Amino acid sequence: MAETTMGSLMLGSGLLVLAFLANTAQSAFGKALGSGMGAMQFTWLTFVIALGLILPWLLLRGGRDLRTTVLHLHVLRSCTGLAGFFLFITAARLVNLVNANVLLNTTPLFIPLLALLVLGQQVPRALWGCLAIGFAGMVIVVQPNASLLSRPGDLLGLAAGLLCAVEFLAVKRLDRSESPLTQMAYFLIIGSIGATLAVLGPLRPPGVGAALLSGIDPAQWATVVASGACLACFQFLLIKAYTYAEPGAIGAFQYSSVVFAGLIGWIWFAEQPTPPVWFGTALITLGGVLSIVLQRPAVSVHPAAGTES
Repeated sequence: MAETTMGSLMLGSGLLVLAFLANTAQSAFGKALGSGMGAMQFTWLTFVIALGLILPWLLLRGGRDLRTTVLHLHVLRSCTGLAGFFLFITAARLVNLVNANVLLNTTPLFIPLLALLVLGQQVPRALWGCLAIGFAGMVIVVQPNASLLSRPGDLLGLAAGLLCAVEFLAVKRLDRSESPLTQMAYFLIIGSIGATLAVLGPLRPPGVGAALLSGIDPAQWATVVASGACLACFQFLLIKAYTYAEPGAIGAFQYSSVVFAGLIGWIWFAEQPTPPVWFGTALITLGGVLSIVLQRPAVSVHPAAGTES
């Protein structure tokens, strides 16, 4: 494995924090539109706009980034990512932003379980303790009881975290042969096609697409364009972050999204999560961070050039 300098770790960490700021912002945009635009329509426009933003880049490179021999993995990653995005946005509309983001961030807790069930990889004993801490926090946040089905937002956020764990495992396989730009291109292309089919459907009458677009006012257009830009930025910054440092070395910084969600929810939506939610959030964050640390390979970290005494 290539040696990682302290400068690279710091740059990768900073880019990852910015990536999850963009990810949190797009959930806030989806929440702000509320009943003014359906979650599926919002998802569709966000993906299409993000694709439109990177198309000139792909065309300037002559389309060479679209060569692949593992299309099935791109399809798996894109479908789970699209479904996870839709569930995440829906959850953000039904519960406060902190709940939606912290439950999405259960992804590191699901990854070792999926690796055990699907790939047959053994889970170290110490990791089981981390998972127990994280899932205890999840129970505190979700508060499962007889009324849970009447408030499905938390369940949808949890389902988004599970789908993102599947997506992450697909990405780990794609990293063996696919460039970051190839992964980003297929994610947005397949995601846009899937979202278009979900919104329009092959059996819908002609003119449905025009009707969906004609009902959007300028303020809604500005919001959804901002969301599309956030999705493109999130994908780009995530890719760049992991070119500077391994996911295991900086992955814990994804939990910065919980801080952003708390601030945005408080300032924009006047949301004030309850003490049990904050306590559950702390346990999920602790369990997730520890699971990332325990799963990462050994990384050799050297001071950045020019910093040696």
